[in-house]
Amino acid sequence: MCQRRSFLIEVNGIVQGVGMRPFIYKLAQSLNLCGYVKNKGASVVIVASAEQQVIEKFLYELKSNPPPNANIYDINILPYSDENLQDFKILDSSEDQQRRGFLLPDLAVCNDCLENIRNPQDRRYNYAFTNCTNCGPRYSILKDLPYDRENTSMKLFAMCPECGKEFKNPEERRFHAQPNCCPVCGPKYILRDSHGELVDCESPIKNAKELLKKGKILAIKGIGGYHLVCNAQDENAVANLRDRKKRPHKPLAIMVSRMEDVKGICIIGRKEEEAISNNKRPIVLLKKSSNCPLPEVIAPKLNQYGVMLPYTPLHYLLFDDTLKYLVMTSGNISGMAICYKDKDALEHLNQVADYFLLHNREIMTPIDDSVVRVFGDEVLISRCGRGYAPMALPLDTPYEILSLGGNQKASICFTHKKVAHISQYLGELNFLDTCNEYTAVVNRLAGLLKASPQVVVHDLHPNYFSTKYAKRLEKEVLIVQHHHAHMAGCMAEHGFTGDGIGVIFDGTGVGIDGNIWGGEFFVGSRSKFKRVAHLENVTLQGIDSAIEEPWKCALSYLYTINEKLDSYFSDVDHWQSMIIEKALENRVNCFQSSSMGRLFDCIAALTLQRSRISYEAQAAMELESVVDATITDEYCFSIFEGDDGTFIMGYQSILMGVLQDIKNQQPISVISTKFHNTICKATIACACKIRDKFDLNYIFLSGGVFENSYLLKNMVFGLEQWGFHVFFNKKTPLNDGGLSFGQASVAASILEGGDYVSGSSY
Repeated sequence: MCQRRSFLIEVNGIVQGVGMRPFIYKLAQSLNLCGYVKNKGASVVIVASAEQQVIEKFLYELKSNPPPNANIYDINILPYSDENLQDFKILDSSEDQQRRGFLLPDLAVCNDCLENIRNPQDRRYNYAFTNCTNCGPRYSILKDLPYDRENTSMKLFAMCPECGKEFKNPEERRFHAQPNCCPVCGPKYILRDSHGELVDCESPIKNAKELLKKGKILAIKGIGGYHLVCNAQDENAVANLRDRKKRPHKPLAIMVSRMEDVKGICIIGRKEEEAISNNKRPIVLLKKSSNCPLPEVIAPKLNQYGVMLPYTPLHYLLFDDTLKYLVMTSGNISGMAICYKDKDALEHLNQVADYFLLHNREIMTPIDDSVVRVFGDEVLISRCGRGYAPMALPLDTPYEILSLGGNQKASICFTHKKVAHISQYLGELNFLDTCNEYTAVVNRLAGLLKASPQVVVHDLHPNYFSTKYAKRLEKEVLIVQHHHAHMAGCMAEHGFTGDGIGVIFDGTGVGIDGNIWGGEFFVGSRSKFKRVAHLENVTLQGIDSAIEEPWKCALSYLYTINEKLDSYFSDVDHWQSMIIEKALENRVNCFQSSSMGRLFDCIAALTLQRSRISYEAQAAMELESVVDATITDEYCFSIFEGDDGTFIMGYQSILMGVLQDIKNQQPISVISTKFHNTICKATIACACKIRDKFDLNYIFLSGGVFENSYLLKNMVFGLEQWGFHVFFNKKTPLNDGGLSFGQASVAASILEGGDYVSGSSY
């Protein structure tokens, strides 16, 4: 007879809130193991007793076939001595003050729960908070670890006897489902008008649906905050929403009732179908179909929509055969943080929404919808929010680091025990309420992760809120140059530890010379870099106003080649342009810039007659939207060597080619495509020169300009044709949303090298 052996097994990773304990319980029962399973801190701890071969089979099944939403990072196994183990149990959780957790994102409602809410005979019929171990809220309701009901905002809702039976029954899908509830014992929706007065009605959700059909705008409280919602097929309702929200042009996200209806407005491939319907349910950027029935005002002058499928039971209850498309945009006034507290929503959104559909479950952490796009077989994240955040990525460092990201598309990152924990998208840090929410998330994540950072990392820009905040923390600090963080983050994401070439194209980042960088070619590693090439500098007058008003950007470029703006631009204030020219002549409030983003703004202003923008990258996005992929022509370009030996990608010959095509009245699609093609060819030519000089063949692309799918696709293809090994961000955003992870990567490498000096720049 084989001897029984006992082991203590610690399972680490995303293992709480995913049905791991019920899974282990059932597996142990099937193998006749004795022992127990429980949450401890952020881990799952198992004591298992059986014959050696049975233990091995148990471990094999645990590693090979865990619950679908689990992600096991490692399993630690130690011998255990306890002679009194009988049967197998699930024990109450215990705390572990030393162990930091992996935080599980919120999950879209599963098909089994959908069947419940659609079945008139089911006790959860039409219940908007239906969930189970495979779906529902997690991060947004979490107060503390371990992930137990008492540590969530569901603590206030005591389970009724029926829900309690499900919770305790190992054969039930809701066995140990912490947010488990039903209409008897769970949260409820109510409807209020814009004055906050309760609307007396039998079914608030049914009433809300009818109001949407009548063209009303609703503020609807969901998992991670409020959405502003209207009927996407009602042009007047959409126009009213834009007017009230002060969002004149920025595209609005659309929630679509089902996949069949997505195909009625967009072109969607197999990979896009997978991305839009997975349990993260992000907004997916999809190309508009030619016969789309939705009004142009939803995404003006763009060739794509941001589309998502319903991800909560409530969303499904809002749709029917006559209401298939809803505008579903963040519940805020443009530029401010998303509203997630009822009091704030009723105060700030009452001039936008006609009615409020709200519930009585507290949101602990606000979180926006994620935005992704499909690139080949990859799903690239543009905004890391619900379903993806908080994100855990491996980062091989023993140091505890807090990196604070940038000012736009802000995020933060904590490192602990070789894992980087990256926050959700936190918005633009130009407004007091977004700064307040940013600091709140730092404190909230620090508490959940029990983080105690040894070093705080921030950007080189002296005026970023994150820079000022870092100084307030009174910790050792490390300053990381903006574009180096982009390159290092891409390297770390791919596990690359050597030297390579970085091509970083974006709008703004302070360089080590104090100028504005953004068209950069580096050689280096995670810990060091050398600027070896860049886009030719231009003198910009009034950097902030040049971003907001692209015609000023165009004027600055034209000034360098002795061309007048009014020869190419109809909508221009003659006197104002004269003042700017005089300021350029006398170097008043002027900045040197190598920004690729500003060059795109210049070309967009000239080609599209775009004088002002109302959202970030609007001009560049509109320029990309008119690209014709069948056009292969390009403009002349030059690459020359500067006085310091760096290669300079010249813009003047490109600009003169564009101006000649404008004079010749070439279609804007021709000019846009030729410009895009030229940037690709010039970048590849510059990369080849760098390879020849430094003998490096690994190249890393990052920065917000590479959100341009046409540019990224052609750049990757062209570089690979020339024999480069090409990498770009796949798990973290290419834009500044990935900066915090990049900063942490730089800091980890520098600290490991031992040559760190507090307050120094890298």
